[in-house]
Amino acid sequence: MKKYFNVSLKSLAILFALGIIAAGVTSWLLITIAYHKAEEKSAYEGIVKPLSDKDVSPEAWGVNFPFHYQSYLKMGEKMPATYFAGGEPYSKLIRYPALTELWAGYPFSADYNTKRSHVFSQVDQMETKRNDKEWLNSHGFPAFKGQPGACMNCHSGHVPELIKSMGWLEFNKTPYTEIKAGLMKKYGDGMHQGALGSTCADCHTPKDMSLRITRPAYINAMVIRGYKADPETGIKATPQEMRSHVCQQCHVEYYFKKGSNELTFPWANWPKDTPFRIEMFDKYYENIIEEFPQDWQHKVTGAAMLKMQHPETELTSSGIHAQNGVACADCHMPFIREGARKFTDHNIRSPLFNINASCQTCHNIPENKLKERVENIQMQTASTLRNTEGVILALIQDIDTAKKMLLNNDTFTKNKTKEQIESEINKVLKNARQAHRQANMRWDFIFSENSTGFHSPAEAQRVLGQAMQIARSGQISLINDLNQVGIHMKMTDLFGKVPQAPAPIPERHKPVGDPPSESVISVDQKVKELNKY
Repeated sequence: MKKYFNVSLKSLAILFALGIIAAGVTSWLLITIAYHKAEEKSAYEGIVKPLSDKDVSPEAWGVNFPFHYQSYLKMGEKMPATYFAGGEPYSKLIRYPALTELWAGYPFSADYNTKRSHVFSQVDQMETKRNDKEWLNSHGFPAFKGQPGACMNCHSGHVPELIKSMGWLEFNKTPYTEIKAGLMKKYGDGMHQGALGSTCADCHTPKDMSLRITRPAYINAMVIRGYKADPETGIKATPQEMRSHVCQQCHVEYYFKKGSNELTFPWANWPKDTPFRIEMFDKYYENIIEEFPQDWQHKVTGAAMLKMQHPETELTSSGIHAQNGVACADCHMPFIREGARKFTDHNIRSPLFNINASCQTCHNIPENKLKERVENIQMQTASTLRNTEGVILALIQDIDTAKKMLLNNDTFTKNKTKEQIESEINKVLKNARQAHRQANMRWDFIFSENSTGFHSPAEAQRVLGQAMQIARSGQISLINDLNQVGIHMKMTDLFGKVPQAPAPIPERHKPVGDPPSESVISVDQKVKELNKY
């Protein structure tokens, strides 16, 4: 009994000591957590310098939010290239020579380089030859009179203040060069002055840094779709939804209204909370064909063409991530830590550059496997893009051949005036030109969308499959329509025969920019291997 009692006392003493240690550790942890929470809180709160929409420079906002600002500045650094994007500037016309034919008659066929980060968005727009009146006038575009101010909507951090000072409609129709000159006079030249790229004020309120929509075109389109407008944030939405909306106000397809040049998003046929389908564009643009018949007329076929811009919003809507509530910022601006501070990474870039923070928060898969999945999807999309280009190029070639055959056919042209011949040719080519318009729009929708299919792989393949089918149907229709006037032609087949690595460009085209690197060329060679059959 005495022995047992002694052991029990010893045990109690040990337990007591352990309790004291545990209490001490717990106290230390609580103090540390409290300290770190306070430290973390400081990354979000505490306005040192009052902000306003009149001071849109990122430096001013950076005084209050140094961690966000420092990550923002990293976008000004050169970053490595991904398979199909990244920070390596080069001419896409050199990488994909087919573009000069697919966009023939449109400025993109003369100058089209890879996009850099948001920091350079206005610099690149100001410097592109597509915005240089004199250069375009002397390089096959004599009718080009200059871009409207509306082009600046998605490229400049000055836009919110410009809209407030000029008014929405006046800002859109004012010549780009005039607005540029005003900015340079007021702020001086330089990346963060008169050529300010996307910045804090584009997406945040100066009062409390809450997210907001600053582009009226997006607000107008969303209201048409069934969303409610809000005077503070643009539209009513949850914080998680706003982490996509602030991106979507620019990463969309658009056009300029005839006369006013008002930036407009073609979303009238897109019901709220449903995935976008390319057929909605068919319906929308056909409904307004009298008001807006075309972006340009194809130089070879004469078709009334529609140019797709950067429809990330539309394609992403049908993807698995969007369907599960994942926001744009979750992947492209993930939460990161600097010590104990947790904040949103403002170094906006491909998730492939930070797979741990962007992907592995949800996917319990090794980093190399995740990267491999993304690249495989993009390679498959690139392969289908090249095949689609071949089918469309074949249609272009056949329309061109058909036109020449009609002009040189004495039976067809006999006893007809020049105007009558042109009218009859237009009738014969009508169906083929419409097929060209619809097929090219679908190819361009996927090509100009910046994920190379990753945002919605199945939809990307569906749209490209449609493009090939429509182009083939256009060829068949053309042959049948020629037969009706007694002219016979063999259908061209260019499937799988498009140059898939940098190749010489026709002499009439003089692209601006550098050729792609050897690493980029090697990717295209891999795509070429996928297309062997």
